[in-house]
Amino acid sequence: MNRIREFIDEYLYQVLISAAVIIIILVVIVFSLVLGHSSKPQVQGMVSTTSVNEASTTSPKGSDPSSVPQSSSQQLYVDVKGAVKNPGVYQVGANMRVVDAIDLAGGFNRSADKKQVNLAQKLTDQQIVYIPIKGEIKGNRSLGATPSQSPSAETSSTNPQTAATSNAESSSGSSTEGTEKINLNTADKSKLQELNGIGDKKADQIIAYRQAHGQFKSIEELKDVPGFGDKTFDNLKSTICV
Repeated sequence: MNRIREFIDEYLYQVLISAAVIIIILVVIVFSLVLGHSSKPQVQGMVSTTSVNEASTTSPKGSDPSSVPQSSSQQLYVDVKGAVKNPGVYQVGANMRVVDAIDLAGGFNRSADKKQVNLAQKLTDQQIVYIPIKGEIKGNRSLGATPSQSPSAETSSTNPQTAATSNAESSSGSSTEGTEKINLNTADKSKLQELNGIGDKKADQIIAYRQAHGQFKSIEELKDVPGFGDKTFDNLKSTICV
């Protein structure tokens, strides 16, 4: 027992000091681990925030929505007239068509002649959209003219073939206005002589041809009468009928 007590007395302080050192080392290690785990999310958050800021500052100027030209939102004004329910001036977009302007005006009314309107025509600023009524003479009013255009310079929105036919009808109608057409099948000699360039002899030739061949089937058949060529027929075709 004495030897054990002597051993404890001799080495007790050394054992206590060693144990204290070990405990301190363990505390430092544990504290370091805890501190390391708690600091990692903060570092990651800082990195992600920095990345976002860098991405926003280095993004191209073209990605800014406010810098993109808003050409599609350009506002135009058209004047809708004629056979629509609510005529007036309407604001339209740059990509809108005639059909859109008509819808804004409440649509066609019952008297509208839809066949004369090009619904697919693209709208322009200050354009006049005119909807003709049924029975209205083609070409009397036009669709799509701007205020700076005179009536003679306005362009029709109908198809080219219809416009050409309208021009031909109006030109022929103006030359024969007030002149009654003479029927080749029923006119007598004196009536035939009222035609331009038809005298006594040519009137007799027409009557003789009619007696020999029967009634004229068309005005072009006049060219079969002796003495009547293309030139004579062209001078008479607007004043004769069958």
